[in-house]
Amino acid sequence: MADTFKISMIGPSRVGKTTLLTAVLSETERLLGSTPVNVALGEQTEVRVQRHRRDLARAVAAGEFDAASLGGTEDMFLYEVALESSGDATMRVPFSILDYPGRWLDPIYRSMRPEVSANWPQCETHIRESLMLLVPVDAAVLMEAVTSRHKGAVADLLGFADVQAVTRRWAKARNLEEHRDEPAVLVIAPIKCERYFDDNGGTGRSGHDLRTKVRAAYEPLLDIIRQESRDRITRVVYAPIDTYGCVELMEAEWFEVDDGDGLPGLDFRGHYRFRGTTLRPKAADTVMKEMCNCIVAGQRQAERVRLGQEVAHYQDLLQRKAEDKGFWGALDYYLGGEALTNRRERAGTRIEIEAAKRRRQQLEDALAQLGGLNTDPRVEQW
Repeated sequence: MADTFKISMIGPSRVGKTTLLTAVLSETERLLGSTPVNVALGEQTEVRVQRHRRDLARAVAAGEFDAASLGGTEDMFLYEVALESSGDATMRVPFSILDYPGRWLDPIYRSMRPEVSANWPQCETHIRESLMLLVPVDAAVLMEAVTSRHKGAVADLLGFADVQAVTRRWAKARNLEEHRDEPAVLVIAPIKCERYFDDNGGTGRSGHDLRTKVRAAYEPLLDIIRQESRDRITRVVYAPIDTYGCVELMEAEWFEVDDGDGLPGLDFRGHYRFRGTTLRPKAADTVMKEMCNCIVAGQRQAERVRLGQEVAHYQDLLQRKAEDKGFWGALDYYLGGEALTNRRERAGTRIEIEAAKRRRQQLEDALAQLGGLNTDPRVEQW
């Protein structure tokens, strides 16, 4: 999609970026059910989302859940989505969400694979131009790290260094003068949180502990945002998400692996069970709400710019009509056809101005609807 508003996800391999995005998009219809806005998926995006839904439905039917079997992203992919007005099909606000293999974040990995190195600049460009950065966090990795070795492995498993480096570049780009009046939102989203809350069919009461650990672990990321956003406002949202709602972590397994340098390291594997047969994500709608607010706010700014351009052009035409042209100038103005062209352009410009006003009003109404939706009690602005 050309000229789209951009969103990017930043997270290491196997953190669950694709699953999170599927949950977010699956919640879209419910989120927008009472608003005059629909979400339309591009053809390839719809295919990918439907494939993931079918895989999950098969797991539910079989009563066996293995997060790894759902697969992940093997290549760069742009999820193409559009906000559409129910009352005006011509009002279409397209945006694209970047997904890619998490290991691409590692510069050492990229340096050893020319094909990845060749594609990474395109990813970086999309990230720098993104209005929103979405950082998924495997909640279990943080919460089930008990021993000192477990805790020592968390930074690598969640890719802290790489996530921070990319976030800094994003925040710097958002602070450039040409982007300073655009929205900038960072969403930190712990996922697969079913074990830690009791508000969605579970019995966990560790939501406060999860928040405390996420806040401590990602404080350096928040410092980066503060350092690089001195001349603008960057909204930071904490949104712990039940990705499935009916799948709960039962056992955390830490096991030895080769870290790639011939040294022993630790990896993490969760073992899950179904506690029901109905998918029931929770707080994933927060991500879509933030996306919608971000995109609509950006489109409002674009419409203001366009409206200003149309008004300026109309004023230029009026000034040309009224200026003293002299005898020969007036003769050329009227007999040469400029007067007729001027009149027609002014009529056309008035139509464009009124259309721009209507589109802006529709977007403002949609924004008010979206902003009025209840925020999940789990969610906080940091």
